[in-house]
Amino acid sequence: MKAAIETMGEFLSMPSNCQSLTLRLEKSGLSHRRFGELTRLDAVRLEPSGLDFSFSEFEPTLVHLTVTGRCQARCKGCINAAIAVPCRADGKKTPPVADTVPERDAAAIVNLLRHHPDREGVVCFYGGEPLLAPDSILRIMDDIATAEPGRPVRYMLYTNGDLLEKVAATHPELIERLWLISVSIDGRRDQHEAVRIGLSLDRIHRGLAALPPRFPGTVLMWSTLREEQSLADCFAEFMTLHEQGLVRQFFWHWEETATEFNDLAAYAERYEKDFSAVLDLYLEHLNRGDILPLVHVNELVLYALSGKARGSSACGVELEGNYDLIDGRIHACADLPIELAIGSIDPTGNLVMTPHDLLPLVAYKDDLGCYRCTIHSYCGGRCPVQARIGTPLRLVQYCQLMRLHVGLVLERLDEIIAAIDRHGLTAQQFYDGSAMFAQFTDVTP
Repeated sequence: MKAAIETMGEFLSMPSNCQSLTLRLEKSGLSHRRFGELTRLDAVRLEPSGLDFSFSEFEPTLVHLTVTGRCQARCKGCINAAIAVPCRADGKKTPPVADTVPERDAAAIVNLLRHHPDREGVVCFYGGEPLLAPDSILRIMDDIATAEPGRPVRYMLYTNGDLLEKVAATHPELIERLWLISVSIDGRRDQHEAVRIGLSLDRIHRGLAALPPRFPGTVLMWSTLREEQSLADCFAEFMTLHEQGLVRQFFWHWEETATEFNDLAAYAERYEKDFSAVLDLYLEHLNRGDILPLVHVNELVLYALSGKARGSSACGVELEGNYDLIDGRIHACADLPIELAIGSIDPTGNLVMTPHDLLPLVAYKDDLGCYRCTIHSYCGGRCPVQARIGTPLRLVQYCQLMRLHVGLVLERLDEIIAAIDRHGLTAQQFYDGSAMFAQFTDVTP
């Protein structure tokens, strides 16, 4: 692991301290009319409310399996292409991720789940586009069920949605065994198809409509926000699909990318306008006793009211218990490069774990000042994937947007509490009904 730590040091090259980075923000730092300078670590304060708003959490063992590196979508800013298929100095590309070997990977998943015998397992099929290999997914499900007949295991699918209609027709038994489907939809047709070039939103709609006869689980709509995209457009698409009963949950996430914002101030102004409108409708629903299923908004409300602290990065990459299997290797995160693998899988599915210290994955947080930031208990710090592929300035731009996001929710907290009291809503309702799904996303925007 020593070599891996040295590699981390190479690509997480940050300034020696947060103050030196802040000095570079004179032209790009945001000054908010209510929150002040958003580069300040205490610009927005997330403090215990003093209320008794406790809840029990679902804490499974998570295993992500990259089923295939293949994908037909050609999405703008594809994170898999940025991480898994980088160009070398000679201009050649590294080989794409190989397809899963079902017998090997099912055995590896079983072995990982057996390391945590008292926890339920959630196996998440990832890609590429995993529905390009539906027979492999079914074989893995069957092998796990045979090896662990009494073990509760749930299955999740990350998909661009383009093949849902086809697979629902050809492999209905796969669809009916899924517990959660995350579908990437980046707004209404024009916005979505402008960035997901190889896909058809109409075809995705037909696929979602084909699910209900056999699918007992939950569909989560996941939007990736690029600078030119509108949150309002994504939210409008979600509300349409939600009202039609085609999706139940909504999550959005700022794009991980190497480039800095072209105009952070303009983007932040648009985001504040859009998010404020989203919060208006969220409160309209809450005042009727309805918790609108905005996954990370509901989780943030829980953090604000319960005083909970995350205690890790948002995705918990530095903690034991989350595993990403890619091409015969075990990773702490699927979007980190192969040299940072924490183990390997032999041809029979046995695990060969490498002694590892995962804390260097989040060493950049010291330079950002995360541990002194007054929203760190919720945010947890930006993920190491963004730290790897982006610049330090991009990271601090995200810090400012996160303070803006949290601040806008905290400004409405008294209204949220009043609606909760009026309808007798509980923390467990917020968690079970929506916030619980945050751990199956990138967790924070």
